[in-house]
Amino acid sequence: MRDTVTIRSRLDGRDWLIALIAGLASFAAFSCFSVPGLDPSQWGEVSVAARLRPPQYIFPGLWRILAVGLFSALGIARAVSSLAWIGAAVGGVIVALSYLVARQMLSFLVRFSDEQPVWTKLIAPMFAMVAALFVAAADPVWRIVQTFSPEELRLLMLLGAVYLYLRWFSLGGDWRLYPLVALVGVMAAETPFAFVLPPLFIAGYFGLWRHVMDGSFAAPDALPNPDQLPRWRMFFLFLGALGAAVWLNSWFFTVLGGLDANGWRSSDIYFRYGAGYWHTLADASTLAGWALGLGFGLFPLVVALRLFPSTLRDDMPMRFQRGVIMVFVGFLAVMQSGAFPAARFWAFMKDTVAVSSGFLLSFYVICSALTIALVGSAFAFECRRVYLPDGAKKPGPMLRHLVPAIAIGLLALAFLHVPRQAACEMKRIVRDALDETVRECEGVKWLFTDGRLDEGVELVAASCGKSLTTLNMMCGPSRWAQSVRERGFEPGGIDYDNVTIGVPMLLRVWAGEKPGGMDEAAIQLGFEFWKREGKTPPKASGFVARTTGLGDEEAARGVAVANEIAKRILALDASAYASASPSLVDALSSVSWRISRFARMRNDESLADSLDKTNTALKRMLSIIEYERQRTFMQMTPREGLQLALRRADFVEARRYAAAVLRSDEDDPEANFGMGMSYLKEGDMNDAEFYLKRCLKRRPDEPAVLNNLSIICRKAKRYDEAVELAEHALKMLPNSPEIQQTLKDAQERKP
Repeated sequence: MRDTVTIRSRLDGRDWLIALIAGLASFAAFSCFSVPGLDPSQWGEVSVAARLRPPQYIFPGLWRILAVGLFSALGIARAVSSLAWIGAAVGGVIVALSYLVARQMLSFLVRFSDEQPVWTKLIAPMFAMVAALFVAAADPVWRIVQTFSPEELRLLMLLGAVYLYLRWFSLGGDWRLYPLVALVGVMAAETPFAFVLPPLFIAGYFGLWRHVMDGSFAAPDALPNPDQLPRWRMFFLFLGALGAAVWLNSWFFTVLGGLDANGWRSSDIYFRYGAGYWHTLADASTLAGWALGLGFGLFPLVVALRLFPSTLRDDMPMRFQRGVIMVFVGFLAVMQSGAFPAARFWAFMKDTVAVSSGFLLSFYVICSALTIALVGSAFAFECRRVYLPDGAKKPGPMLRHLVPAIAIGLLALAFLHVPRQAACEMKRIVRDALDETVRECEGVKWLFTDGRLDEGVELVAASCGKSLTTLNMMCGPSRWAQSVRERGFEPGGIDYDNVTIGVPMLLRVWAGEKPGGMDEAAIQLGFEFWKREGKTPPKASGFVARTTGLGDEEAARGVAVANEIAKRILALDASAYASASPSLVDALSSVSWRISRFARMRNDESLADSLDKTNTALKRMLSIIEYERQRTFMQMTPREGLQLALRRADFVEARRYAAAVLRSDEDDPEANFGMGMSYLKEGDMNDAEFYLKRCLKRRPDEPAVLNNLSIICRKAKRYDEAVELAEHALKMLPNSPEIQQTLKDAQERKP
């Protein structure tokens, strides 16, 4: 019968000291080397916490409760600054917990006896420290500790649950068991991944119990018999904590205006909660990502745990085959850290990425760190058997240098993970562009945009104590998107009705019909309206254009700032984009695209071409805009689609919707106008004239229709009719340069 040794699983003061040192050192590293400022991926949730926008999703409820309290207590500017310090502090706690978790796990598996030398008893603490360094060095962890984020909070809860589980395993006590069950229930309300923890805990418990009953180990000091577990109380405590957290998240979602913003009924919210679980799983990873993530992260840990007890048996050494497997498992775990660029292809490249959830990647890193600790300890024991003579008090050369070499290597990897200066410069460029945008909007209440940087602009403005609301010209038709664009408008007013139809309609009314409508507005998109109406375009600065309130000197200053930012973008090396988060790269690309569009308006084609050439995300961004445009049209009724297409002067789409409208009303003026203009663009003058004349049945004095009919008659050499139509149109709209030019052309060609 094999010998059994009681498992010594109590942590001592030295372990707590090591965990404290690891946490403080990590906090210092995260504080000093993290990229300053918010990552663009955080803008959305921070905007919700700052009460600038309603929430779109129920998750992350617990993080929002904490963040809203922080913003209410400190104000927007101070709260945004404090998020970085809180993120670094929580990151330090995560590293400290990683050490304690690894140390507690190794205490179950690494068996000591009194006759072993002192250095042997240091193996578990040393390799637990290596695991903590591995977590601190891992790229996913570096990314989520830049600011206090929902993903960081979930990871903290995960490690806390695992640590409580291991402590209960070691010391017993219902006062540890019940908080553990409740914490898992609360975490399950935040993410569906938490539902995996109870089966893992149960499997681990019965796995160790089987080894105990098999005689591999003597029972731990407080390992209870499975039949003695308070299973029903545990089950209902888990459900109770889950239900309470779900109710709290749902209630706070309603308080923040999410229910009204999404157009949900109160009875819908719990169904939406379940749907949110599914979307979380679907958005976290593709099928290939799950396979790669499990293979690189969780599978190595399962293999190492399975092989580790037999590796440390005293009656026989580790077999060569198992040693090879352990080496392979360790290699997979190292790959997961993302330390090597070749292994990061599946982790962080947005378009080809298989795994995209920062929390999921960080969970895989924790699994890999534990694998490293297990593999390292196993080989340390093997080195003791091979290289340490019986009775010696010091380790052999290989073991003496093994742990320091691994620690130094991981520290080097951690240094490589410190965000490079290029990533810091990218974030500074984005922040400078947002600051300049807000500065150029001095005295402006509304900003018409393309929607790419809206949340960042509003956060910067709010941090400066300014009220600036963005109006997304590409806004989709969802109820939440409509709620966002209706902010600041009084229900029942004309402006409210127009913005409900669409932001382009509001711009059309403000710029073309409402006296002084653009006095408190600036634009970044929508210049086509001025071009189509033949009006003098708004005066453009570096990032915005305004019809009033922007002098020549101020515009020149804005252009100079934009040109300076453009030079900084062009000076970035191509490798800089690999070291930045995908959201930051997208934000920088949006800044570059905006500067490029304004440069083309100033006929600075050289600068615009240079920016577009280096903007690798431009094509993807334009494809997203086109997708949103198509999605907007697909979700509308024929009349709604026709109105939106006419506002955007998209006569191809207008023709498709007009055909459906004309089937029910052949004299509808908007449908006939859309059909006529589409044929006019194609050069089919006969059909164009047919449909445009139909418009005159109900709107005989419509200037746009009269003007286009005049053009058609002139091209058909019916000059008298062309002059008559143009004069009629000019009478309706006397100051239109476009109609004046049409009349002039007809008169010049008249015999």
